Amino acid sequence: MKKIRILSIDGGGMRGIIPGTVLVYLENQLIKQTGNPNSRIADYFDLVVGTSTGGILSSFYLTPNPLSDPLEPSARFSAQEALSFYVEKGNQIFNQSKKFNWFGVRALFNAGRYSAVTFERELETLFENLKMSQLLKPCVITTYDMKAKAAFFFNSRENSSKRREFYLKDVLRSTSAAPTYFPPAKIQNLKTREWMYNIDGGVFANNPALCAYAEARTTKFKKEHFPTAKNLLFLSLGTGGGGFQLPKLRRSHRWGLINWAKSIPEIMMDGSLDTVNYQMRELFGTLSKSQQDQFLRIDVPSKKREYASDMADASPKNIKDLQKAGKETLNAFKSQLDAFIPELIKNQ
Repeated sequence: MKKIRILSIDGGGMRGIIPGTVLVYLENQLIKQTGNPNSRIADYFDLVVGTSTGGILSSFYLTPNPLSDPLEPSARFSAQEALSFYVEKGNQIFNQSKKFNWFGVRALFNAGRYSAVTFERELETLFENLKMSQLLKPCVITTYDMKAKAAFFFNSRENSSKRREFYLKDVLRSTSAAPTYFPPAKIQNLKTREWMYNIDGGVFANNPALCAYAEARTTKFKKEHFPTAKNLLFLSLGTGGGGFQLPKLRRSHRWGLINWAKSIPEIMMDGSLDTVNYQMRELFGTLSKSQQDQFLRIDVPSKKREYASDMADASPKNIKDLQKAGKETLNAFKSQLDAFIPELIKNQ
């Protein structure tokens, strides 16, 4: 029986360049190995799950081609176009949208360092009024619902009884509203007209791999209903987190408001990365040795993390450093990815 193929992409702001680079290679290999120039990421995964920047990348890959022509690709954007978005628009979204530096009285009253106006405009241009339910494949994107004080999962194949529908641009604004970076997203459920106030899903699932696994276990795919680990092909992509600096660690017992406000978002978003990866490896480690390669985690080798620790750094230098890290990550995992790609094709 054919396996269910899952793609999970971590959060990480501008570090989305790293998994974006890996997926450009993957898509190019799909084109090469299938002989089909129209092959796209969406064609070779049955479920895509993303947090924050991972949600943005997921949406690029799953946006349908408006031409609806069988001779054209199924997806509107190629993996290269998704990567180019970060390289070409990152400076406008972050550097040019910065309202103030951390230190100062204003930060005590409005801790969102960046205006969301440019980001929202870019999402509007890219996705217009595309609805979450219109994505090509099942997709789950995380956020935290402040009104309900609970994790919330936007689902492109939502059960109709839940009466949920959202514009994709609002979903992406929600999953990317990292505390102290962007202000919370105020969005509306198109079915109930109720308002939500959301922040970045990275506060509870910066690595959404376990969320993806849980979603797969409760989904009736055409190929398999409620698949277990042995029936999954799972690609989990990291964004090279963990390199942030904590100020004056030895004096952390005397940190003031500013130091805590600067550090808490990074601590929260980084804390789950290695934990979830460990849990996923343990889960797939229960399979036979020949099946354990069905889970592949790709992340930046620790020795290659030479880019800025600030996930919002979109300076030309840091973009080049992130592109370099993406290539080095790809090189480090190329043999494993090359073995994984034929399995994606075989289980089409």
